[in-house]
Amino acid sequence: MMETTIPTATERPPQSKPHLKGNMGFFQLIFSVMAYNAPMVVVIGVIPIMVMEGAGLGTPLSFIGAGLILALFSVGFTRMARVLPNPGGFYALITAGLGRAVGLGSGFVALLAYFGVYAGTFSFGGIVVSELVTNTLNGPELPWYVWGAAFWLASGVLGYLKVELSAKVLALFLFAEILIIVAYDLLVFVNGGADGSGISLEPLSPAHWFDGNFSLGLLLAIGMYGGFEVTVLFREEVRNPVRVIPRATFAVIAIAMTIYALSSLMFANSLGIDKVVGLAQADPTGAMNTSIESFGGSLLFELATVMVITSTFAVILAAHNITARYVFNLSADKILPKRMSSVHKRHGSPHVASVATSGAALVLNAVIAVLGVDPLAFYTAVLGMTSMIALLIIFICNVAVFLYMRRNGGQLASTWATVVCPILAAVGLGIALVLAAINFPMLVGGSNEVAAALLTVIFGLFVLGVAAALVYRSRKPHIYSCIGRQ
Repeated sequence: MMETTIPTATERPPQSKPHLKGNMGFFQLIFSVMAYNAPMVVVIGVIPIMVMEGAGLGTPLSFIGAGLILALFSVGFTRMARVLPNPGGFYALITAGLGRAVGLGSGFVALLAYFGVYAGTFSFGGIVVSELVTNTLNGPELPWYVWGAAFWLASGVLGYLKVELSAKVLALFLFAEILIIVAYDLLVFVNGGADGSGISLEPLSPAHWFDGNFSLGLLLAIGMYGGFEVTVLFREEVRNPVRVIPRATFAVIAIAMTIYALSSLMFANSLGIDKVVGLAQADPTGAMNTSIESFGGSLLFELATVMVITSTFAVILAAHNITARYVFNLSADKILPKRMSSVHKRHGSPHVASVATSGAALVLNAVIAVLGVDPLAFYTAVLGMTSMIALLIIFICNVAVFLYMRRNGGQLASTWATVVCPILAAVGLGIALVLAAINFPMLVGGSNEVAAALLTVIFGLFVLGVAAALVYRSRKPHIYSCIGRQ
């Protein structure tokens, strides 16, 4: 087996040109990535839906199972990122493991997913703010796109500047979110649940593993961990990436698993183990609101409502930064216009790619507003599409990790890390991917026509990337050789 030189923990790997600049540490990277998960949105908006349509009382186990699957994937994933210290995230790793054609196709599809989260969340943010201003603050009733424009402007400005500034903003919002969630969980625990008799661990019993639709619960749970993988995308902007990136990746998964599993357990206890599924089915949004207000009072409920807004902005900002870096990397490889790989002299940021990302999102949302598309339906469709893409890309990357590390892993290519973990992860991810394909119409809002159109877009973009790589190989080999930040 070919030996590979592994950078030491204190060594910064050689950087490609052009390259970004930054000095993010362990916690800043965690905050930048964890914000993409939107913990408050998951707790308030998603957990009741999972109880209603997913694994029912077994929802905490769905989150634990999903976290373990992604942790198994991350064992080989983070080791490959050490052996192959290239920027570009999934785009670079898949290229190295499966070739430039598959790599470019995957890069295009990954870019679509992150851009979809960025551009698609403005409508949700606009709706949430509009409801707060109109119904709670008795303010003016303005269209969703007015508030969406405020999110767009703020994320565009912060995304243009150095990444540490975004990391500080995301850290502030994320800390506030987690504080509110922990307060809720503690209040339910201290008060002993719905009847005050103590917290029941019955939802963790094997008897409830297959309550409801366990397969759908697992699918939804995996989607709630989105973003853990982008730690490798920020490697040029992280100090000591060899040490920080693996730790941050596993920390994000562990924190998310703990928050989501514990909060769903407390939610079940807060309404009663024997009543929670029925109450969630009757009114998923109202069930969580009732739970929070019952145990935390109106103050905690109002703070949680505000945190949903800040959580939404954190998603937008994190997704903007991720998208801009995908644009930057594809431009650095001469796939996208060269100008987009410019690095700001003072901020070290991909400022042109950032502006291009903001501009594309503005155009898309303007079209949605002008055509009068239901903003919530648009948000649902886009987020369903991105969930499907995330599963697909992670599965492909898992295969790439297995193949690459067996060939080039050197001392890091242990049987456990590069054979056992990828195979176990492939089983879990493969099941989730099949479920996503079967349930895709439901994920995008229930329309078979919309589902077919979005699947066509995903598949078409992948084929476009593969075709483009093959054209470059025959006509522009100098560009072909650069694909995947090679």
